[in-house]
Amino acid sequence: MKNILATLLIPLNSLLLLFLIFDDKLIVPLWLQVAGRLHPVILHFPIVLVLIYFVITLIIPKKTKAEPWFIDLSGWLLVIAAFMAVITALAGLLLSREAGYDADNIALHKYTGSITSFLLVSIYFLRSYFKTNPALLNIPVVCTAVLIIWAGHLGADITHGDNFVLAPVTPTHTKPQVSLEDAFVYADLVEPILEDKCMGCHNSKKAKGELVMETKELLLKGGKNGKLWDTAKADLGLLMQRIHLPEEAKEHMPPKGKPQLTDEESSILYEWIKSGAEFDKKVTDLPVTDTLHILASKVLKQSSDEVYDFAAADEKQIIKLSNNNRVITPVAMESPALVVNFYNKPFYNSKELEALQPLNTQIVELNLGNMPVSDDDLKAIAQFVNLRYLNLNFTSITGNTLQELNKLRFLKSLSLSGTPVKPSQVAALTTLPKLRAVYLWNTEIDKKDIQSLEEKNKNITYQTGFKGDSTILKLTPPVLENDNFVITNPTPLKLKHYIRGAVIRYTMNGNEPDSISSPVYDKVIDINTDFTLKAKAYKPGWISSDIISQHFFKGTYHADSALLLSKVDDKYKGNGAATIIDGIKSDINFASGKWLGYRENPMEVMLLFNKPVEASSITLSMLQQIGAYIFPPAQVTVWGGTDKNNLKLLTTVKPQQPTPESTQENLAVTCSFSKTSVTCIKLLVMPVRSLPAWHGGKGDKAWAFVDEVFVN
Repeated sequence: MKNILATLLIPLNSLLLLFLIFDDKLIVPLWLQVAGRLHPVILHFPIVLVLIYFVITLIIPKKTKAEPWFIDLSGWLLVIAAFMAVITALAGLLLSREAGYDADNIALHKYTGSITSFLLVSIYFLRSYFKTNPALLNIPVVCTAVLIIWAGHLGADITHGDNFVLAPVTPTHTKPQVSLEDAFVYADLVEPILEDKCMGCHNSKKAKGELVMETKELLLKGGKNGKLWDTAKADLGLLMQRIHLPEEAKEHMPPKGKPQLTDEESSILYEWIKSGAEFDKKVTDLPVTDTLHILASKVLKQSSDEVYDFAAADEKQIIKLSNNNRVITPVAMESPALVVNFYNKPFYNSKELEALQPLNTQIVELNLGNMPVSDDDLKAIAQFVNLRYLNLNFTSITGNTLQELNKLRFLKSLSLSGTPVKPSQVAALTTLPKLRAVYLWNTEIDKKDIQSLEEKNKNITYQTGFKGDSTILKLTPPVLENDNFVITNPTPLKLKHYIRGAVIRYTMNGNEPDSISSPVYDKVIDINTDFTLKAKAYKPGWISSDIISQHFFKGTYHADSALLLSKVDDKYKGNGAATIIDGIKSDINFASGKWLGYRENPMEVMLLFNKPVEASSITLSMLQQIGAYIFPPAQVTVWGGTDKNNLKLLTTVKPQQPTPESTQENLAVTCSFSKTSVTCIKLLVMPVRSLPAWHGGKGDKAWAFVDEVFVN
């Protein structure tokens, strides 16, 4: 066997030399690419064998080396090391011909690996010469050991990034953290994420998918699958699609097994792309209420002159006052300063604000945008003596008590967009010593008013929005103010638009609205049925908005209990069976914890009623996100009756499947049947077993996500 391996060394190394000489002309067929991809698997064998041979050559006594058993053992060790080295080098050369590897960057790795193979075969066939002078053998053995370690180091750099092996013992040159005031959105927020989580596979040495992320120009160029982002798409394009795929999906980025993006990092990338993916914008150019600005304030340090000289609040008090509708967080780790964000308009009242009085010294930022804040509430806000940032955008204030804010001597930024404040009311705040920015978008205050205000205090900047009179702009979509999309009683439909003079047209039959025949929304409409709303904004001189679409679900009968008869995926199990009968609609984020996800198994569920109900349809609230492999089900089957052990088939429905142009949305899958008296309904929801040929994951299984089931 040893002789066979030794005989193969000559032709294999000759083939290796041939590959090196004609490397640029080498064309690797697909079946041979499999052998090339074994390179990362087998490369460890020659490294280990060479290092073992290196150790025994140097430390074993001369007398032992003369023993027949040692000569035989070292011969076997050397021939196997030489054989594995040439196989590894050949596989590496085949792998290097695949797309994504830059020839110049991998050249040194290629030659060090090949020379290692040539040295090993030379040592093997010259070993009889070294018997007369064993000390001379140490020179090529040491050279081979050093060379194979160097080759491994270069390979690790290609696979994992520069200086991967020595990084733990190499002094780090940490980029000094910039202050929030000096930071750029891309350079100081986005680029560090790409460097840490993406550039290990997308660099000039190893460009998976022909994508390199090392410069702005290469980022904009994209890879073989196209550009990385498209702000015109609902999911913002390829980069966010890959990030939001389930981790086990083949195209999920970063790949499974690599360090994953945190929720905060994903949000930064999403908000940066959503805002236009600008490379030169400073963080301070963003409104303080902008999500990206808020994220930046958590990641970056504040300027050195921002010193908080007050004591921290009691941690138990903070926990007691923080809830889903009023979230309290520190400005930074170990900081006594607090930020308060209010959510869910229906749950806001003045008492929610007054309850924060125990923290009136520590609160430095208060976000009340879109809350029904009244003029009287400003008196309570004025008690937060260290407040720096106040967001009152689109609140219910009139400005009559705006002078109450003169008590906030540290206030730096005030947002009043979308409120009916008057110039004289805003002028009452010009004496605030720290105030630097006031946001007045979509208010009655005009250019002349701004000039008058600036004359009173030139240190304050007033932002009133874009004024491109010669530019045709596109309207933003209408705003749907309804918070609940499950109808149990007659409910008013509430639409509005923030641009004055914009006309909203809508449909309730699933058709797209137009500017001529579709009804105009000019008053509140009562709704009491299951329907799909589509609405669009129009205004002369403007490009019409995109369409908003929202399905309203009607639930006549509420199941008393539900049973899951098949296993839901562990990652997406919501609140178990209660998820589909709790009447709580989720948004289109499948990871919100409010969806049941099925992929490996069909969804089999039973709804139980304590008393018989006359049912004629079942509507499932489902999700469609084709980029995340989430499709409508292939089939839904419904059984029903008054005896759960003897149910009859009511209907079978095969929902329409999406096309490549389909968008992400909350779908209503309705299954109608003849009116039947039931106390038990059984559903079988079959996910798509094989994704279509046009999909990037063709042949893979699709997901089916359900968050509610309605019986009518």
